[in-house]
Amino acid sequence: MKSRTHNPKFSQYTFNIRVLSVVVVIASCLVVLLGRMFYLQILQAEYFSERARHQQQSRITLEPRRGTITDRQGRRLAVSVPVQSLYARPQNIESPYTVATRIAPLLDINRDKLLKTLRTKRSFVWLKRQLPPEVAQKIKAMDFEGLDFVEEHRRVYPNGEMAGALLGFTGVDSQGLEGLEYQYQDLMAGEPEEVVVERDGTRRVIPHTLPHDLKAQRHSIQLTLDNTIQHYTEAALKRGVENSRADRGVAIVMHSQTGAVLSMATYPQFDPNRYRDFDRSTFLNRAVTVGYEPGSTFKILTIAAALEEKLITPEQEFFCENGAFRFAGEDFHDTSPHENLNIEQIIQKSSNICAIKIGTLLSPEKFYEYIRRFGFGSRPESGLSGEALGRVLPLQRWTRVDHASISFGHGILVSPLQLISALNVVAADGKWLHPYIVDHAFSEEGEIILETLDEEGKISQKFGAHDPKQLISAETAQILRKMMISVTQEGGTAVEAAIPGYNVAGKTGTSQVFDEKTGRYSNRKHIAFFNGYVPAEQPLLTVLVVIEHPRSSPYGGKVAGPVFKEIVSRTFLHNDILPEMKKEVAEVLDNPEQG
Repeated sequence: MKSRTHNPKFSQYTFNIRVLSVVVVIASCLVVLLGRMFYLQILQAEYFSERARHQQQSRITLEPRRGTITDRQGRRLAVSVPVQSLYARPQNIESPYTVATRIAPLLDINRDKLLKTLRTKRSFVWLKRQLPPEVAQKIKAMDFEGLDFVEEHRRVYPNGEMAGALLGFTGVDSQGLEGLEYQYQDLMAGEPEEVVVERDGTRRVIPHTLPHDLKAQRHSIQLTLDNTIQHYTEAALKRGVENSRADRGVAIVMHSQTGAVLSMATYPQFDPNRYRDFDRSTFLNRAVTVGYEPGSTFKILTIAAALEEKLITPEQEFFCENGAFRFAGEDFHDTSPHENLNIEQIIQKSSNICAIKIGTLLSPEKFYEYIRRFGFGSRPESGLSGEALGRVLPLQRWTRVDHASISFGHGILVSPLQLISALNVVAADGKWLHPYIVDHAFSEEGEIILETLDEEGKISQKFGAHDPKQLISAETAQILRKMMISVTQEGGTAVEAAIPGYNVAGKTGTSQVFDEKTGRYSNRKHIAFFNGYVPAEQPLLTVLVVIEHPRSSPYGGKVAGPVFKEIVSRTFLHNDILPEMKKEVAEVLDNPEQG
């Protein structure tokens, strides 16, 4: 009997079964595979595509480079430049000790402190922002794993200390912290833009995927400031403060017929490139943020109001009581005794007593009205941050002594910008001109912007000149200007401010500093002022100089007058303006490109 295992037919049958099984298994695998592929590529296609995008792409926020600040001729006062910032991924660093030892001296960081940072369990840490180019290059050459750089922008002020208090500065995140940088933060910084970029296997951004056609969302601003006049103003103010052994000083130059601020200086100064190296008190723009008693400069406004109300005439004389006058139970004095003086002589000699007699001819209500109309007690809205309101005593609290004191500039606090704006009314033929520092903003494409709107469509910022307001008649203003020429002539209080070849109209002022500890005015601390217009016949420059606590002399004509003279003389000389060429002065100042 034959065995079944040797049956050829049976062997063939078994082989067929095996082959069929293999085919079935393979076919089943193919079906499963095809089904899986169908599931993944068709049914789950959108889900996995989204996951792939998350792995290969990322959304990052790009900060637009901050806009520039330029002077009236387009010269850059503040600009952002690309710099490298260093960061670390600690988990990728093989030897934190070696890295810390090598780069700590370059970063000017304590090695142990840096080592502690590199040993953190965090996935990302900043090591140093905005490195100098040479430092970044040295660290790049070391080629340490786990260290990398990202490009940021650092704010640079090419002129160093020039206009530091006016411009302000930004922090490492390009956030405006002081001055114009703070005031126009939103305008110049723009809005961050979120973009999609591709990353490689180590999650680093692939450079060529960064967009190059981002729309400019930030704006630059062009100031009315003139770089050259600013330099002259700062140099003259510095000399004036040092020569008079004073504590501080402020000087403002304004275009008399537009209200444009051509220079604004404070001393001591600071360099916004190195603001951390300076005392915070130097950051303060005292031209707009600090209130002073204006002293005798205020007499011009007292006399202007009385002339305008026709309570006095230009030829009228007043008895000056030989230098001592008792009014409302208080004693008032002049620096020198005088008998009868007319209005021009009252301005020339700066009589407090006659100013009281003129000021008290105005009713308290009318005098208060004029004070507010001239801008005191209100912010000038010049476009500068931190504008002080000053202090005007409420009318209901006025006493007769207050009325008398305010007549010659005591008992009222005004900022230098408020004061020069008010006094400029005389230079501008009776018109109050809105002081302004920003001429316009402009986009990357060169589009000129004269105003910005808020979310409700209302004007939030307005640039350039505003419509003037007529406060006093042109006739009154011209009478006052002519009288004020005597201040800088022989016998006046500011002969040191006279400029050969020009008639200079001006007014000095000296105020005592109120000591809150004693409740009295100090006999040792004074504020010295000089305000002047030139040429007096058709003013083009209005200049105010304030010297705080001078020790050489308390008088404005002595310590502030020479600063005025230097500023104006150098400005005219720079523009090749000779005394007989007064007409051309206007053309140069009104058309910056000719300067």
